[in-house]
Amino acid sequence: MGKRLVITEKPSVARDIVGALGGFTEEEGFWESDDYIVTFAVGHLLELVAPEDIDEKYKRWTLDTLPILPERFPLKPKEGTRDRLRTIKKLLHRDDVENVVNACDAGREGELIFREVVEYLESAKPIERLWLQSMTKKAITDGFSKLTDGTKFDGLSEAAHCRNYSDWLIGMNATRALTRRLKSRSENQAWSAGRVQTPTLGMLVDRELEVLEHSPIPYWRIKATFDQAGTPYDAVWFDPNFKAENDDDKEDRIFEEARANAILEKVKGKPALASETRKPSREAAPPLFDLTSLQREANRRFGWSARRTLNAAQRCYEAHKVLTYPRTDTRALPNDYRAVVEEVIVQLGADERFAAASARLAKDGLLNTEKIFDDAKVTDHFAIVPTGTIVADLGGDDGRLFDLVARRFMGAFHPPAIWSRVERTTVVEEEHFRSREKVLQIPGWREVLPDPDAGSSMKLPPLADGDEANDVPVGPGETEVEADETKPPPRITEARLLSLMENAGKAVDDEDYAEAMKDSGIGTPATRADTIENLISKAYVLRAGRVLRPSVKGLRLIDILRRMNADRLASPALTGQLEKQLSEVEHRSLKSDHFMKEVYDYTKEIVELTKGFEFVDLFPDDESLGKCPLCSKDVYERSWFYRCKEPEGLEAARKLKKAKKKAGEDPNEVPEIVDCPFRIWKDKSGRYVDRRTVRELLADGKSRILDGFMTRQGRTYRGELEIADGEVQLKRVAGGESADDLGMPEYEVDDSPLGQCPQCKEANVVETRSTFICESGLKVLRALERDDTTLFPVKKKEIPEEMTYCPFLLPRTVCKREITRDEATSFVKDGQTPLLQEFTSRRGRPFVATLHLKENGRHGFEFPPRGEGGGKKKATKKKATKKKTTKKTASKKKTTTKKKTAAKKTTAKKTTTKKKTAAKKTAAKKTAAKKADVDPFEPDAPSS
Repeated sequence: MGKRLVITEKPSVARDIVGALGGFTEEEGFWESDDYIVTFAVGHLLELVAPEDIDEKYKRWTLDTLPILPERFPLKPKEGTRDRLRTIKKLLHRDDVENVVNACDAGREGELIFREVVEYLESAKPIERLWLQSMTKKAITDGFSKLTDGTKFDGLSEAAHCRNYSDWLIGMNATRALTRRLKSRSENQAWSAGRVQTPTLGMLVDRELEVLEHSPIPYWRIKATFDQAGTPYDAVWFDPNFKAENDDDKEDRIFEEARANAILEKVKGKPALASETRKPSREAAPPLFDLTSLQREANRRFGWSARRTLNAAQRCYEAHKVLTYPRTDTRALPNDYRAVVEEVIVQLGADERFAAASARLAKDGLLNTEKIFDDAKVTDHFAIVPTGTIVADLGGDDGRLFDLVARRFMGAFHPPAIWSRVERTTVVEEEHFRSREKVLQIPGWREVLPDPDAGSSMKLPPLADGDEANDVPVGPGETEVEADETKPPPRITEARLLSLMENAGKAVDDEDYAEAMKDSGIGTPATRADTIENLISKAYVLRAGRVLRPSVKGLRLIDILRRMNADRLASPALTGQLEKQLSEVEHRSLKSDHFMKEVYDYTKEIVELTKGFEFVDLFPDDESLGKCPLCSKDVYERSWFYRCKEPEGLEAARKLKKAKKKAGEDPNEVPEIVDCPFRIWKDKSGRYVDRRTVRELLADGKSRILDGFMTRQGRTYRGELEIADGEVQLKRVAGGESADDLGMPEYEVDDSPLGQCPQCKEANVVETRSTFICESGLKVLRALERDDTTLFPVKKKEIPEEMTYCPFLLPRTVCKREITRDEATSFVKDGQTPLLQEFTSRRGRPFVATLHLKENGRHGFEFPPRGEGGGKKKATKKKATKKKTTKKTASKKKTTTKKKTAAKKTTAKKTTTKKKTAAKKTAAKKTAAKKADVDPFEPDAPSS
């Protein structure tokens, strides 16, 4: 009987399978038993080839080669993966291997990773699918006992390929087209666009424009304090006959100061009568977590990014086996999972945190089961729940996340929380004041999952017995008028953005409606975190604390797309429909050919719209924003700045100059047309200058105080713009500076040492929540009361005399990538790690590298040779070859150099003057272009 070759997505999963099945011998790059061979990928081993690999003509980014619409989508190995592919190929084509088991993650991306490998390696062997929701030993052995025919997942495979091809087609064509039309000479990043990232950016831009365009309106509120039998209580004036006319109107706001003062004088010291109602309110237990709701809750409670939450959840699933599969969009459990749930609840009772809840559920039984156990709501995966495995001292991000999921799981089976909602109205001289309170009466599920933001203290004792009281006399108290102004809508938090992505841009708070919208969302739960991080790395979005705000570049992109009628690329609803169609491809209700035809048509439409627009048409002179302070002409909006009306013939003269220069003729022959130099650039220290601010500047010479300016270190501050001598200047306003940081991840700690420190060779290297560090260095840092995340060396004068200090330290997060314990152990033992993928540079670009130990005890990067899988030996050979070649040609070069030197000196004298003159002209143009951030011969942006 032949063997089954099992291919997993990651090495850690391969080890878990080997451990669960037993009987394996470890070989080089795989494990083998009598029945199975287990090997692994390292995420995606293959990628779609670049356009220039399809045809040489695509090497240059030109508009005439677009759209790029290949009939086939060839694959190539990703950098650093060739050795892994060779190992898999060798195993895949062994004569004794009869079946191949897809043990990659149970989802669209896991299916794609596996299918790409077997297709690229041209395997025709039968496929079986291992579909795991949990990584416990029992789940693994159960999974292997019921392997599924791989053909049942052909629909999932087609959807995965369609997603991959559509992202390539739309992203590649839109990015090239927009970059050619929008990129300036001073930029080094492309204008990236994509099927998912661009509509996500569009939602952030819409909110940012609302914030920027908001005009604060002053208003006044009247606050009073009354006395009820010796107990003071606060109240706020309101209009019982209020009717809103706009969004700024509220029943407790007074927009005339004189009226507010008149009411204040009217009620001062006058007797008051209070009435109230007390009504119970039921708050049902929240549903179980899917990935998106878990990311939202972790952002709300801990301020975590979506990626940080996903990484912690993935570790809890893979490494600790304490949670089920996290990349799910389902919040229900299958009906046959009830026995497992009851067992898990008992197992969680062994943890003192959950003991009381476990005992209560064992005694009273499980509630809400009709909502939680529902086969109709379960697709490929079910909700994220504990597996019942308890890991002692699980700390850091992983411990906090597990605690959150476990409490939500236990709370879901509890009764509702009962609140008492109190509304009290106090009337003084026919003026009404309101007091409201919500008090927790019966904790219900909140006993398991308390919320620090939910108030429960009694501040309004009953006016009388019963649930109602009318016209009870209360003592008058102090009254004051408080001035305020209307605020713009809040910027979008990461939690809110995840919700908007899930519901295709619609603000959906209703649980049932949100559930119905899921199939039309933007992206998938597994990809939304990467989409957000991608927007940040591409400089389209800035993370400011818990909120996300688009950069000036992001605002420009969406503005241009909408002006050129490419709304669909920036539309959450329409792009959500493509995601819905991918789901239909997966379930075989839509043919993949039909989906791809629509994508090809969509791609052509985007390219034609991008090619066809003229900047002058996108920004017509339809609304004057004020008068130019230099020439008094009307000022209008342009793509990169605001300026006064151009002189007649200026554009034609510029085009003629450019044409002459291209033809090798003298551009100075074109008559010079004097142009007013006044500009208000849309980008000012990282903040977008909107039309309203321009109107203020032109009318008053200065703006109101604005927030959102940014330092080079990424800190935001407030400032004021002012026009002085025809230039727009920024004056910083004291206060309001903030660091935009969500903190570094904290990992669980394994107390066992990794090995002897390679730096001092005296102490051991140990784990902390954020570093791998030498014990002697850690002792010094703790003695200095310094956080061990410090990456700066300790100064000699700081070290206590009785202590020795070793500087060895390896962060557990390097360039946004977690360094695993196995990788750190290699670093400690060998002075370097294996070749590692998925690092992210400061510019947001992914790269592959080996970490090596430097003399100062820190890490450095070694990069593989271009076009090769990486390896120091190959690099060394190349260097050796170069040295030999250099020695052979050295004597020839010396002779040739002597002959040429004399001629060069003579020529150099003649050309020096010419070069200096040309250099000055070029420098002047470059300075102007850099200052303007555009082509010096173009009024706005280069247009190819």
